[in-house]
Amino acid sequence: MATVRLYRHPCCARCARFARWHRRLDWLHRFEDSTGTSPVGPLRLSEVAVQDLRHDTTLRGAAGFTLLCRQIPAHWPLLPLLRIPALRRRVEREFHGCADNGCVLD
Repeated sequence: MATVRLYRHPCCARCARFARWHRRLDWLHRFEDSTGTSPVGPLRLSEVAVQDLRHDTTLRGAAGFTLLCRQIPAHWPLLPLLRIPALRRRVEREFHGCADNGCVLD
């Protein structure tokens, strides 16, 4: 049963690739993705939101990625690295979305 849901923009190839990667690594079937409207509103290109289905909370950016990493055992080695401020800022930038063609999409 899924415990987290990743909301992504329906037209974003980068987000689709991100979701496929997590689906492959999720052998416990705790992850699902959706292109529907997230509880926090419409998403920009390359922006994702992660919903904790057990507690009905939705997080964006590095906090959302941390929640996702906690649910997929293959990502557990990344959790201590997310405490490093420079890496956390990088994750925040990567998952916050594109504005004014600020990122390159495939």
